[in-house]
Amino acid sequence: MFSFVGKRRPLVAGLIIGSVLGLMIGGGYGVTSAWLCSGIARCPASWQPFALISSIIFVLVVIATVVVAVVGAKLYRIFDTSIGGDRAYEPSVGTNTEEVSGR
Repeated sequence: MFSFVGKRRPLVAGLIIGSVLGLMIGGGYGVTSAWLCSGIARCPASWQPFALISSIIFVLVVIATVVVAVVGAKLYRIFDTSIGGDRAYEPSVGTNTEEVSGR
């Protein structure tokens, strides 16, 4: 599963991971609140408040995950020193092999 997500753009990967996490957290809140409400004498008369809060939690988790994925990818591109490709493996200044072998 991680290779499936890893091959995607940061926005899509954030949406996938955020949707899974949002469903887990929002669904967990809904199930827990229904379970707690079944044993408490005073609860709301309807299920709409629980569904609304679960939806809000889901949306907030998805948005936060997408933002973290996109910002993390941008920061990775800024701070990664190996993105230069083959130039990252060139010798540093002062170790040019042509100058040494020309003597």
